[in-house]
Amino acid sequence: MARKIFVTSFKGGTGVTTFCAGLGMALASFGERTLIVDGDNRSGGGLVAAGLGNMQVYTLADYEKGGCRAKQTLIAHPDESNLCYCSSLGLISNAAAIKAVNDLDGLFDYILLDKTASEICNEALIVTDPYLPSIKSADCCRSYLSDGGIKKIGLVVNRLSGGQLLNGEVMSAQEIAVLLHMPLTAVIPEDLTLTAGRKRPDTEKAFRIAADAISGKREGICNVLRQYTGAGGYIKRKMRDKI
Repeated sequence: MARKIFVTSFKGGTGVTTFCAGLGMALASFGERTLIVDGDNRSGGGLVAAGLGNMQVYTLADYEKGGCRAKQTLIAHPDESNLCYCSSLGLISNAAAIKAVNDLDGLFDYILLDKTASEICNEALIVTDPYLPSIKSADCCRSYLSDGGIKKIGLVVNRLSGGQLLNGEVMSAQEIAVLLHMPLTAVIPEDLTLTAGRKRPDTEKAFRIAADAISGKREGICNVLRQYTGAGGYIKRKMRDKI
C-alpha cells in the first residue's frame, strides 16, 4: 500500500506544486515508485511544472465519466522511470480522485496529493515561504487539517534565502517551526530558476535531503546559509540586494 501524503497551503504562491515536483523526482531517483496527483483541475499547473504540459491522454475527468480506467490516466515522466503524474484537468467531483487513488494504490510506494483528496491521507505537509502572510496562513492550515483528522503534519519552509536570513530580514526555518508548533520536515532554498523549469545544484540537493527525511532514511535539513558565508557569500548578498 502506498504512503499517501497531502501537500498543501492555504495561501497561493508558496510553491506547493513545485515542491511536489522536486520531492517526487527525488523520491523516484531513490528507486521509490512515486505518483503525483495534480489537483489543479483548471490549468494543470502541476503538469507544466513537471515539463509534461499537454502530454495527458486521459485525465481524472475522463475517469469520472467512465471513459477510462484509473491506470490510463497515468503520465510517465520521460526523465525518471519511477515517476508518474495524474492530471485532474476538468474534474468536477473530488470523490472521483479518491476512487482513482485507491485503484492505483498498489502500483506505487508514495502518492503525493497536490491539494486534492486529503480525505484518504493520514499525513500532510504544509508548504510556506518565510514571510508573515504565508506563516499566518500555515498556522490556519495546520488547525484545519488537525481538526479534519490528520495528525501527522510536517512543515516545509520554501524559498528561504540565506542572504535574507543573514541580513535579519526573515526568520530561520527552525524559528518558524517553533512559532507554528510543527515539526520541520524540509527546507528548500530560494531558487529563481525553478519557475523556468530548472534547478540549481543546491536546490536538487535540498530535495534529496527532504526525500531522505520523509522516507526515514536519514534526518537532515538543507543548510541555506552555506553559499552566503565568507567573502563570496558577502558579494552574493550584495548582488541579491541589487536585483
